[in-house]
Amino acid sequence: MKISIFTVCDYYADAHPGIADYYSMQMELADWAEELGYEGFFMAEHHFHPYGLVPDALQMLTAIAMRTERIKLGPAISVLPFHNPVKVAEQFCVLDQVSRGRVIPGVGSGYLQHEFEGFNLTPADKRQRFDEALEVMEKAMRGKRFSHEGEYFTVPKTRLNVEPYERRKLEPKIAILSELAAYHVGKRGYGIMTVPYATVDTIDDAAPLFANYRKGWAESGKEGEGDVFAAIHTHISDKEWDKNQVNRDHIEKYVYSRLYAKHSTYDECMSRGVIASGTVEQVTEQLQRVLNTGVNHLKLLVDYGAMPRDEVRQTMELVMSDVAPNLEDAKLEVA
Repeated sequence: MKISIFTVCDYYADAHPGIADYYSMQMELADWAEELGYEGFFMAEHHFHPYGLVPDALQMLTAIAMRTERIKLGPAISVLPFHNPVKVAEQFCVLDQVSRGRVIPGVGSGYLQHEFEGFNLTPADKRQRFDEALEVMEKAMRGKRFSHEGEYFTVPKTRLNVEPYERRKLEPKIAILSELAAYHVGKRGYGIMTVPYATVDTIDDAAPLFANYRKGWAESGKEGEGDVFAAIHTHISDKEWDKNQVNRDHIEKYVYSRLYAKHSTYDECMSRGVIASGTVEQVTEQLQRVLNTGVNHLKLLVDYGAMPRDEVRQTMELVMSDVAPNLEDAKLEVA
């Protein structure tokens, strides 16, 4: 079981400083994650709206790689249908070299209507476009000369002038939203990333989804059990969850800024089990419930809805000092 930090970089002009200073705050968040011993730091890619203020997570993560030494780094996720996959492969390789082998390449097909419109694309063929882009990206990252002739991309015989650090193989993790997709991604031998808040009605509904993923993984012939990353909004207070007004305010600010998403209130999010909030003991119990669905890598969102910086830091410290030591690996089951 691993614990990382994830930021959507949701920006609020009425509560945040200018963009340059806000970016510095996000880099500081990565510094804190490294200092406190988190496994990784993940950053979302979003376009055309302060829903998420980082359109090029790989660029930002390359800057973060220069100021960190240990922590793993990855986009969550790089939206492949929006990009030339050869260029994305180059960016991943550069980041892996700069970070000396710390990249976790998260990729996905995208889901926000306004982003597809901004790139003059239709979401109708996003899955086919994603599949082909992933194939091209993986070919390019192998460090060998390759060519590709497909429906969406054509690449003449070429070879990147940069490859992953020490020629290691980069293993993509793929964002999924459904049980069927989980099975097929597992069968192809990829790890998965998901946000339960946006994916399932209750956290317990995630268990069959992840079991189906592992059924596919078992059929892939790969060793191990596969990687299941789950992003959970987390805030620790000296108050029990129902009296935690700080988190109530900032969760609801965040939730109601989400485009197209189900707008659950704080109380509804808690009853669904898709966020963690309250005392150390309560958050430990809530995160253990998430792990028990089959998750083996928690990605904690701690900076959302313009959460005050001292609250963000306090949560990050208490997770590592008081929560993490009391969490246990889930006993995994296959559907």
